Amino acid sequence: MFVTHAFTIPAKYNRTFKLGFFGDVHRDSPNHAHKTWQAFLERARAEPDTYWIGMGDYVDSGSASERACIHSVLKQLHESTTTDMAILAEAKVELLAKELGFMRGRLIGLLNGNHYFEFQDGTNTDQKLCAALRCKYLGVSAFIRLTINCSNRCHTLDIWTHHGKGGARLLGGSINRVDQMREYADADFYVMGHDHKLLAVPATPRLFLRTGNGNNKMRVCQRQSWLVRSGSFLASYEDGKSNYNVDAARGPSSLGNAEFTITPRCHWIGSTKSRRAVWDDFEIHGVI
Repeated sequence: MFVTHAFTIPAKYNRTFKLGFFGDVHRDSPNHAHKTWQAFLERARAEPDTYWIGMGDYVDSGSASERACIHSVLKQLHESTTTDMAILAEAKVELLAKELGFMRGRLIGLLNGNHYFEFQDGTNTDQKLCAALRCKYLGVSAFIRLTINCSNRCHTLDIWTHHGKGGARLLGGSINRVDQMREYADADFYVMGHDHKLLAVPATPRLFLRTGNGNNKMRVCQRQSWLVRSGSFLASYEDGKSNYNVDAARGPSSLGNAEFTITPRCHWIGSTKSRRAVWDDFEIHGVI
């Protein structure tokens, strides 16, 4: 599913807020990086001016191949068995909703990953989690417009997201796959998860024209866009534990998440009584 979404963030000129991405949590996996996840939750609770987007794979069970297997044998299972599976999936959603509950109101939305449980009514655990957290279900890919409202003057930031495709072994290949997203969408952030890498790379800036104040004179300005892989909370190498990354001789996952500090910049002109803000631009910095 592809989704468009609009979300308004109240802000003030020259005051910083944060935009955070998290995903590939795999909360119920034996290899879930529990300490890293708990540290993330503790830090995120202490950041009331941060707005969040989930990048998918919140639970581990229910990969595409597993869902195909379940569907192929569904009619052969007892009703009690399918009910037990649904109850277990609901419990996983309830745990995550409890842990992420502090994000309500600041959760822009949750993308659908490729790991999820599908209920018999056609809904899945990602949709159930969105309902519990009262946020937008973003499908596997979403085009999001953030309206930054500064004293009733609005400015926009656009985010082009996809849970992720590709699993390049090296960082260059991973971020190049994200860079390809710029070929077919114009945005300020291009974001993927999926490959458990954590990167925030400034892309080549783009030029645009802005009309001067009170005249027709043009100014040449530039806007910086960002390429992002959103990290993971699935540990690859733990003593005595099996993991498919170990079998494939892959490197360890990049644990953690990507965040940005965003400051709407303006300067003031006129006297104290008639002072007004003149918009400059967003000042954006990646924080890994």
